[in-house]
This record gives sequence, structure tokens and C-alpha cells, in this order.
Amino acid sequence: MTNSDVIHRSIADADDLEEIKDEAISVGDVFRSLARHPAQIISRWNWKSALLGAILRASFYFTVYKASKESWIVTFTAVLVELSFRFFTSGISGAIVQSFRRAEPRWLATTFVTITLPVFSHTVEYLAHYSQEQFFSNVFAASENNARQKAFVYSVMFSVLSALFNLFVMQHGVLLVGAGQETKSLGNDLKRIPFLIVEFVTYLPIKILAFISARNFPAAISIFSAFGLTVGTLLGVVRGKWSWAWTTALGAWAILFVMTIIVAVGLRIIEPRVKN
Repeated sequence: MTNSDVIHRSIADADDLEEIKDEAISVGDVFRSLARHPAQIISRWNWKSALLGAILRASFYFTVYKASKESWIVTFTAVLVELSFRFFTSGISGAIVQSFRRAEPRWLATTFVTITLPVFSHTVEYLAHYSQEQFFSNVFAASENNARQKAFVYSVMFSVLSALFNLFVMQHGVLLVGAGQETKSLGNDLKRIPFLIVEFVTYLPIKILAFISARNFPAAISIFSAFGLTVGTLLGVVRGKWSWAWTTALGAWAILFVMTIIVAVGLRIIEPRVKN
């Protein structure tokens, strides 16, 4: 029996992916493990992601609804609806993201996480808020200034970045649950998050600039194109509107372009000082 056979069998036999000590696990093995032992998603329900996700999304809905000049009762109703399901879905999503933190190839793991999880969470989000306004508006006040639609659009765009960021920080050992000695306290995780945000925001621009510096222009263009296409496709599929897909893609490309310029200027300023 070869070493690879032993590793494959250890993954197949483990009840939880966090029991596997290999540095990297194939995406296929992650799928097989989750299919054979789906209970690990519940036992490793990520309360950190649930807590932070619920707070951030509730704050997000509060801000959008008040910016849309909705009444206080409508705003608080939307916030309560968001909190009621987001705590559950964020915990499940966090557990699934954690399952893919060591998966190889990374591009495939990232693609799966950034497409499937937002689709899952926003299907629940859409049904929850739509049902509340269509069937329970006599009890729970519905939006009067189209705030629900606005919040949903922004929420989808935020979810793509959120899924990417969650995978990124978990690959760096942050926001883990049930990972043995790798699991740190929430306080410790929160101390590291600001630095990881900076690294995360500059990751794609730095990759693009590195490829440009090496004159590997096809790779740089591929990263740039894939980012906008992924965000646009996701929003277009979720909403079923072509116009939303291409306008969101253009917005994503504009943001990445501006960030790449900012990072390029920042590196030009910092590098001489570092050398000195």
C-alpha cells in the first residue's frame, strides 16, 4: 500500500476533516468526507462565523433601510428577520468553508465556496424577507421604499467578498472551530483580523502587479477578468437578470482596477523606504 493510499484511507475513515493532519487535502476528498459524514457540519457548526455574520448582516440591513428612509418599525422588522435565519446559515456556511481551508487545488476550492455558499445563503435570505413582506405584512411591517430589493442586491455582492474572506482567514488559522490546537479564542481572532483585512484587500492587486512585472500579461488579465465575471455571474444567476450581471461585473472590475492602482502607488512609496 502506497503512502497516498494510506492518506486517502485516513481521510475516508475520519469522522471529521479536522482529524486529518495532512497539510493539504484534495477537493474531491473534502466532498467525499462531507458526503460520508455530514454530521461534522453540525458538530463543527461555526459559532464564530454565526455571531459575526449575524451582527454584520443585521447592521447592514439597518443601514440600508434607514438610508432608504424606511420607518423604524419596518427597519427593525427587517433586522429581526435577518437575525432569525442568518445566525443559523452563517454557522453552517462557516463550517463548510472551514472544511475547504486546506483543499487543493485552491482555485477550485475558492470557486466552489464563492459560488455555492452565497447561492445557498441568499436563497434563504430572499425567501425569508419575501415571505415576511408578502404573507405576514399584516403582522410584520413591509418595506415602503423598495429597501428590501436594494438590501438584497448589496447583500449578494457583499456575500461574494465575505465567502472569499472567510476562506482566506481560515487558511490563516483564524475563525476556526473544533480544529484542536489550531482553534484560538474569539478575542485572539479579532486581534488578527485587521491585519488580514489589509492582506486580503491587497491580495489580488499584488498578484496582478506581480504578473505584470514578470510580463505575464495573460495571467494578469485572467485574474482581473475572472473576478468581475464571477461576481457578475453570481448576481445575475441569483436575481435572474442579465442587466444585473453585467452592471455588477463592471462595478467589480472598476473596484479592482482602482485598488490595483492604489496598491501600485503604495508599493512605489514603501519599497524605497524598506530598502533604505
